[in-house]
Amino acid sequence: MICSKCEAELKEGCVYCSQCGQEAQIVSEINILEDELLRELMDEQLHPDEEKEKEEAAQEEKERIRRREREEKKLAKKRKKRRRNGIILIVILAAALAGGIFALRYRQNHSEVYLLTQAQEAYTQKNYQSALDYLEKLLALDGENTDALLLNAQIFAAQKEYESAESLFLQVISMEPDCIEAYEGLIGVYAAQDRTDLILALMEDVTDEDILALFEDYIIPTPEIEVESGAYTEYFEVKITAENKNLSIYYTLDGSEPTTEDTLYTEPVEIEEQGTITLTAVCVDEDGNYSETVSAVYEVELEAPDVPTVSPDGGQYTTAASITVSVPSGVTVYYTWDNTTPTTASSKYTGPLEMPEGNNILSLIAVDEYGMQSEVLKCNYIYYPETEE
Repeated sequence: MICSKCEAELKEGCVYCSQCGQEAQIVSEINILEDELLRELMDEQLHPDEEKEKEEAAQEEKERIRRREREEKKLAKKRKKRRRNGIILIVILAAALAGGIFALRYRQNHSEVYLLTQAQEAYTQKNYQSALDYLEKLLALDGENTDALLLNAQIFAAQKEYESAESLFLQVISMEPDCIEAYEGLIGVYAAQDRTDLILALMEDVTDEDILALFEDYIIPTPEIEVESGAYTEYFEVKITAENKNLSIYYTLDGSEPTTEDTLYTEPVEIEEQGTITLTAVCVDEDGNYSETVSAVYEVELEAPDVPTVSPDGGQYTTAASITVSVPSGVTVYYTWDNTTPTTASSKYTGPLEMPEGNNILSLIAVDEYGMQSEVLKCNYIYYPETEE
């Protein structure tokens, strides 16, 4: 049993409800269910607006859900589109990047710096054909690239294509006159062909000291003349020397440029003429290459020897006397007694002279080793011996 007011379960035999104090009335559970159903029906009849509102609210909720679903679908489509566009953009960017990298690599692989670097590396590895291929591409871009021309010449020289190497080395020198590497390479080409003459010819127009140093091993040393230029009063001999014993020396005495057709130096040169003597000498190697010439100018003017010194030098005598002549070293004295001028064909003084009887004139000259004669010395001797009466 339950309380009709609070629906609490009534204890068996109780007159009043222990919960609300209501007088206990016996109500069956069936009646309670009927009452609830009745109340629901009455609520439906008594509150039609509320039900309508519930329906409208439910309808609005359904519409809101549908709108949300539509929005979600739109958002999903947008996300999908954005993903698709993103993928496309990524593909485009990747393609552009790949194209850029390709273009960059293409430009790099076809740039002068890259081509020259690759050619130099191939040359170092003695892969000459590969190096020439790179240089061909480089020179197609810049035909006046001296680095490329120089390396090309060096490759030709390494391959013993001397004519081609020479042409390119000369081209580089004409473009860059101070290019040491070009001179060094060209000297090597000429040396490999034993063309010292071309090396020396190449040196003629060079003024740069660093480049001139490259020719030191090929320069033929000039000869050295041991007697300096100057004025001389006697004849003399001149020695000519050369650093390299394998060189020949040729010389002239008239100031002309000596050649192998002139006098070959084998012993000291005798200077035995008066006047201006110009000694010019040159060294010549085994291949006929000439050194620079060297000259010395000598002004030779010999001095005549002094007249002889005679004792006694003249006078009147009644007794015979010996006549002596002082003869310096290197001088010969000649004399006559007949008042004529002596020559080298006259009598040579070799010792004291006997004074002849009578009135005589002794004429003397001194002649030095070069044939220079002194003035004539005349001494008058009057000798008449005393007679016994």
